[in-house]
Amino acid sequence: MTKVLISDPTLRDGNHAVQHQLSAKQIGAYAAAAEAAHIPIVEVGHGNGLGASSLQVGESLIGDREMLQAAREKLVNSKLGVHTMPGFATINKDLKPAIEIGVDVFRVGVHCTEADISQRHIGYLRDKGREVFGVLMMSHMVSKEILAEEALKMESYGAEAVVLMDSAGAYLPVDVTEK
Repeated sequence: MTKVLISDPTLRDGNHAVQHQLSAKQIGAYAAAAEAAHIPIVEVGHGNGLGASSLQVGESLIGDREMLQAAREKLVNSKLGVHTMPGFATINKDLKPAIEIGVDVFRVGVHCTEADISQRHIGYLRDKGREVFGVLMMSHMVSKEILAEEALKMESYGAEAVVLMDSAGAYLPVDVTEK
């Protein structure tokens, strides 16, 4: 059987549902419950990832640092994960501080045809010894052949796995099977 890895994005993707207004107390309480449930990876942050809090896509109640610290305090065996997109996040402003706080797993997301722009982030994070997954977002927009080409690029940059994200909710079961 293929290994299944559960990564709970509730404290990141779920942050969209509350207009990015999760408090440190809420994040800490959820992280403690996820730790107790033995969730392997708990992903935390603004709905669009590190560095995304802004007037354009929504301002977080608290900053990335405070969110990550609130979760890190409660996670002992569960890994702390983040989603990051080049363009929102930068190495110096976002990735370095996240590493200092103790983020274990980074998902580097780009549009499904733009793996090239993930190279710097993936390479930097792998050089720092972090677990890194590439993410091809909006994957419903291209063929499985193009997805394979883009995934191979991410693998060559150091991604340990590649996630095909159905960011738009467009997939039907037949699409999943095909891709």
